[in-house]
Amino acid sequence: MPWTQMVEEIRSGNEFGADPLYSAVSDCARAQLYQSVNPQAVDDHVQEVVMIVRAAILTGELRDPHCLMGFVRTVTRRQISGHIRRAVFHRKKFISVDSSAPPAAPWRESPEGQIAQKETALAGQHLLSRLSARDREILVRFDYAEQDCLQICREMQLTATQFRLYKSRALAKCDDLARRLGRSRFQSTRPLRIA
Repeated sequence: MPWTQMVEEIRSGNEFGADPLYSAVSDCARAQLYQSVNPQAVDDHVQEVVMIVRAAILTGELRDPHCLMGFVRTVTRRQISGHIRRAVFHRKKFISVDSSAPPAAPWRESPEGQIAQKETALAGQHLLSRLSARDREILVRFDYAEQDCLQICREMQLTATQFRLYKSRALAKCDDLARRLGRSRFQSTRPLRIA
C-alpha cells in the first residue's frame, strides 16, 4: 500500500489503516531495536513506535506522507536513545553488591547534608527578604517554581526585556548581598537557572 494512501486512511479514522502501518513500522524498526534493546522488549518498543507515529499522523505532525519511513526511523532512534539513557541511569544509580567500597548514603541525606540544606534555604530566604517584592517574585517564580519566562511576563504584565532586566538586577543584588554577608554561608546547593 502506498504511504500516501495509508496516511490518508489513518487520518480519515479507518481502523484498518493501522494494520499496514504496524507491518511497515515493524519491518523498519525491528532490526534497529534488536541491536540495541533487550530482545524481550523489542515488541513493546515496536508498539510504542507505532503509537507515536499514528498519533503524529492523526495530529498532522507528519505533513508529508512520503517522509513516513524517515519519520519512523527518527522515532525508533529516539526510542533507542531513551532506552540507553534509562539503562545508564539505572547502572549508575544502583551499586553492585560486590563493590569493594561500602555503599554510602548520598550526602544530601546525611545529617550534615540536611543541616547544610536548611542553612542554605534560610540564607536564601534572608537574601530574598531584602529584595523588592517584584524582584523577589521574579526570582522565586523563575528559579524555584521553574515557571516559563513567557508565563511570568504574562502574569506579571512585563515585557521580555523588562523581565530579563529585573531578573539580572535581582541576581546582581543577591550576589552583592551574599558577598557582603559572607559568601560561604549563602552558596546555593543548586545553581540558579539562566534564561
